[in-house]
Formats: sequence, C-alpha cells, structure tokens
Amino acid sequence: MSIYKRIQKELQASKTAALVTVLPGTDPLLSSKRIVLSESGIIDGDLDEKTARGMLELIKQASSDQNAPVNGVIEDQSKGLRYFIKRYEPFPRLIILGGGHVGSALCKLAANFDYYIIIVDDRPSFASPAVHPDADQVICDSYEEALDSITSSPSDYIVIVTRGHRYDKLCLIKSLQRETAYVGMIGSKKRVGEQLKELTREGFPVQKTSAVYSPIGLKIGALTEPEIALSIMAEITMVRRSKNKEEAVQADVLNALTKVEGSGDKAVLATIIKAVGSTPRKTGAQMLIYPDGSIIGTLGGGCAEAEVKQEALYCLDHGLSGLKKVELTADSAADQGMACGGIMEIFLEPVF
Repeated sequence: MSIYKRIQKELQASKTAALVTVLPGTDPLLSSKRIVLSESGIIDGDLDEKTARGMLELIKQASSDQNAPVNGVIEDQSKGLRYFIKRYEPFPRLIILGGGHVGSALCKLAANFDYYIIIVDDRPSFASPAVHPDADQVICDSYEEALDSITSSPSDYIVIVTRGHRYDKLCLIKSLQRETAYVGMIGSKKRVGEQLKELTREGFPVQKTSAVYSPIGLKIGALTEPEIALSIMAEITMVRRSKNKEEAVQADVLNALTKVEGSGDKAVLATIIKAVGSTPRKTGAQMLIYPDGSIIGTLGGGCAEAEVKQEALYCLDHGLSGLKKVELTADSAADQGMACGGIMEIFLEPVF
C-alpha cells in the first residue's frame, strides 16, 4: 500500500496520522525518505528501522514541549538532518441522530460538502439506504447501541434531531461522553436548557454541557425542514472553519496524491515547511503540481505561487527534490495583490 493511501486509511478509521519526511541535508541518500506514524507508532515507510526509531524518539522529545508545532521541522543535530512533520486529522463525519424530516433534509444538503454522513434511527421505515441515498452509512438500531458502535473522533459533528424528548436526552448523554467537534440538539431554548441543567446536576462537566449548540442552527428565521437544515449546516460550517481553514484544501491534495502514487502518473508536491511573518498560507499547506502545469491546492496564489510552480516543473523533469525560499516583502506582496509580507520555505518533492 502506498504511503498516502496508508494515511488515508488511518484517517478513514478515525485515527490521527503523521507523515515524517527527511529534508535534503548532509546525507543525500536519506532525502525524501518517509515514515507514517499513527497512534500506535510507526506503521509504514521506506526508512530503515534504526533511522526510523531514532526519528521517532526525537519526535517524542519535541512533542513533550508545549511549543512543539502541529506541522513543523525537527532537527537532528548529531546527523545534520532535518525532518518535517505533517500531521493529518481524521476526516470529518456528520452523525445525524434521527432520520425524520429534518434529518433527511440535512442529509441531502450535507451531501454537497465533504463529510462522511452517518444517519441513525431505530425505525426501519426511517433508516434505510433507499430513504437516505445521500448517506454514506445508515444504521437501524437503538441510538445507544448505534453510538456505541461508532468509534469516537474529534472530527465528529453530531446533530440530535430525534422524534422525541426521551430519545433526545439519551442521544445527548451519549454524545457528551464522546470526543467531538460539535454537538447540536433541536428543541426550544427552555426545554433544552432544562435538560442541560439536569445533566450538569447529574455530574456532567459544565464545559461539556455549555458547549452544546442549542437552539440548533444559525438564526436565519428558518421555518421549513430544508431551511432548518440550512441553518444547521451553516452553523456546523462556521464551527468547522473556525477550527481549521486549511482542512478542505488539504483533503483535496491528499486524495489527489493517493491517485498519483503508484499509478504511473507524475506530479510534484510543494509543502510549506516553514512560514515566517505574514504569509497567505501557513506551515503544512500543500500544492500538487502536474506536468501540464495544472494544480490542486494552493500556496497562496500570485507570482510567488507561479515561481514555485516553475521550480516544481524543473524538479519533475530532473527527478530532484529540493528546498525553495520565497520572500514576500511588503512591496512584493502589495504588487501581487496580497495584504501580507513574509518568508516561506518550501519543500519540493516529485511523486510517482
């Protein structure tokens, strides 16, 4: 299995993953060698075991530092090498608890976005692929059993829209026991507020109960089921993008990489390994450049991106990897229509 497909498999299993790449340095034979890390340690790669273990130990030491970057460079001064860590979070899932009219409308709308959609209902007539063709997974079971069967993930967005007060509370309890990005529950402010106060009295931490979005959805005056679905989806989008604005673009790049690697096609992956000052994209942002000059992803656009693309095509023609520094001074940034100025160090790596 290719490196990027392995990463994708980990993410689809709701696990975090990281790709560690040896940057060009004193040992040209190690340049661009990589390993994939997961919660269980090293799971794949093309580095010898001794080097990989040493790299892992170095990463563990750096990770104990509170200031260790999510994406960033770690130096092995004894060997004169630098490693770049690119961390990947699990794919976002939208878990809709309730397959009725609102749940169905939300499922249809959410299909336009890049969520893995799971619908749960305990009624066969409301929980079948025929009723929800846009869902990736439909579970017909009790809400308690269904949620227990779904692995918890920090990238889960849970929407509680069941048919009744009793089921709503059960789903809320189970949802608050999980690690999530969002929990929202339909219902009046008074009714939901009373339930949340009750759960607080029963021992749930205030920071958990106060984080529940209710009344669910942005206030747009929604009346019909599709309008309510729109307000919920807008709120979820607001929460998601406030956490990670780079996520959607990077998912596209990863999907493209899985298709290129091992297929006989060629491309160059450009990754920002260091960003200083005000730059249009931050450390970890990526862009994939194809031989015809087309791209997926972005490093911020403008002349700087065009310069990187030209260098990438040179690397592709000669089968080389390398580092490129792009300086965006205040004047050059203004000339490109960017309200920024800074320095980006970019790693260019051919992918076959």
